[in-house]
Amino acid sequence: MTHRVSRGGVVALLLGLGVAACTATRPDHATSPGAMPLEDLIRRHIEARGGEAAIEAIQSLEMDLRIVEPTFAVTGLYRVDRQGRMRIDIFSEGRRVFSESYDGSHGWQLPEDGPGPVPSEKGTAALRNSAQSPTKVLGLHEMEAHGHQLASAGREKIDGIYYHVVVLTLDDGQVERYYIDPRSFLITRSRAVRPLHPDIDATPTTIETVYSDFRKVSGVSFGYLSVDTDLTTGQVLQTTTLIEVRPNRPCEDACFRLLP
Repeated sequence: MTHRVSRGGVVALLLGLGVAACTATRPDHATSPGAMPLEDLIRRHIEARGGEAAIEAIQSLEMDLRIVEPTFAVTGLYRVDRQGRMRIDIFSEGRRVFSESYDGSHGWQLPEDGPGPVPSEKGTAALRNSAQSPTKVLGLHEMEAHGHQLASAGREKIDGIYYHVVVLTLDDGQVERYYIDPRSFLITRSRAVRPLHPDIDATPTTIETVYSDFRKVSGVSFGYLSVDTDLTTGQVLQTTTLIEVRPNRPCEDACFRLLP
């Protein structure tokens, strides 16, 4: 069975793919002793992901995605580079139905039938911050050099595991909590309080993303499966599967710009 994807549904989907957050969550369980110094924790995580050299050698990423929400399923092409630019194109039944991008300065939207409205301030922030995520082209060790702040939140127990927790505060004040598994030292969860779709409904909710199926591409680990859940209701909001990850694929400046 196929589902027709409405313009509003696609806009909501794309905004949900951003990494923007509004405020950090509080731990759901008691913390444990044995917190690791932040510098050591970042070092262990970067080593587990593939090392600084391998991460920094990736200048850009191009990823084919499969995205499933409760009412529809689509495919996507996501591109991001170290200049902080990103673009995602969404396809339904092989037809492009929506695109949006952050070109390094501004956000834009392109529905199937022509240019759409300019994203709101929060919508633009979601696009911009997607390119800053330490699970894509940048590493956690690079966050401070990009103007963001890192802090240790000790350890937090979730499903019987005492995760190491790193709080990332982006340069615009938005906050994301990253959970580093004490066995693999990979980021396997993140949590944030934020609106799911800023330009559709500004109501914030607590969203947890769980990453799994880690595979190495050019020596760097990526979670090929991510599941977003509303922790308040327990509803699965979105499941994203990476079909293929292509590093350092040439992409002209024009692919991030909205051309006339």
